[in-house]
Amino acid sequence: MTESVRDRWLSIGMSVLLHGSLIVLLALGWWHFRQQSVPAPSVPINANVVDARTLKGLGTASTPAPTPKPAPPQAQPPPAIQPEGPPPPTPDELAMREQAAKAEAEHEEQAQRELLARQAAAQAREEARAKAQAAAAQQAEARKAEEAEAAAQAKSQRLAEARKKAAAAKLAAQKKLAQERKLAEEKKLAEQQAAAERAARVAELQQSLQEDERAAAAQAASGALASWQMAVTSRIQNAWIRPPTAQPGIECVLNVSLVPGGSVTGVSIGRCNGDDAVRQSIQTAVYNASPLPPPPNGIPFPRQLIITFKPTH
Repeated sequence: MTESVRDRWLSIGMSVLLHGSLIVLLALGWWHFRQQSVPAPSVPINANVVDARTLKGLGTASTPAPTPKPAPPQAQPPPAIQPEGPPPPTPDELAMREQAAKAEAEHEEQAQRELLARQAAAQAREEARAKAQAAAAQQAEARKAEEAEAAAQAKSQRLAEARKKAAAAKLAAQKKLAQERKLAEEKKLAEQQAAAERAARVAELQQSLQEDERAAAAQAASGALASWQMAVTSRIQNAWIRPPTAQPGIECVLNVSLVPGGSVTGVSIGRCNGDDAVRQSIQTAVYNASPLPPPPNGIPFPRQLIITFKPTH
């Protein structure tokens, strides 16, 4: 914008200089024409009139020459009347004016072309500068976008790594929890097996005591008691639901806790050749068979009853 203003003032100064030159040329031409058109002032001439007779008698001495009379002064011619206003231009002045006007027009046209060229160049520079600034801004935006994308990728990578670490930690915790649960189950199973073994030993001891008692009892009561035990075993077998894993030849020793009414309050399994499913099914069958049928001959229910469970189906 500074170059455009300077160029504009330069063109205005050149135009003013050209017009001043033309005015000076016109003034000099007019002054020269005025000097040529003014006539030079005439100088008056003093003359005496001589008569011819006087000229003839100059040779005789007798006739004196008459004394000439002084001639009257001649009047000066009136000065030329100058026309009012400037004189009309001469062809040379017209040609000079036309040439000056043409030169001025050419100069104006040249100055206009130069001004337009300078303006076009300035506009082109401004457009180039604007394009360069736009390109720089676009590049800056592109760099910002690349930096933002790189930052987003880095953040995404960090999040992915954090998720991966969290998943690994969660998996490790789950494995640890599973191991702890497995150990707890194994411990519980070992405790259950130890309790079952203790109960089996107690049951065996009680069974041996009962066998000793039965052996010492009257032979008359032994038959009825054996029938009652068979009835209890048959009732438990009828309530038993055979699991799929049960194999033929199952034999398990049951230690059953009873109350006076014959209701079962506890069941533990001692020696048994069945798996856990078989054990659980037998315990369920004993509870489902409760209350057990009463013993014969008004014999009270024993607090502990040992039964050898041998299913026939």
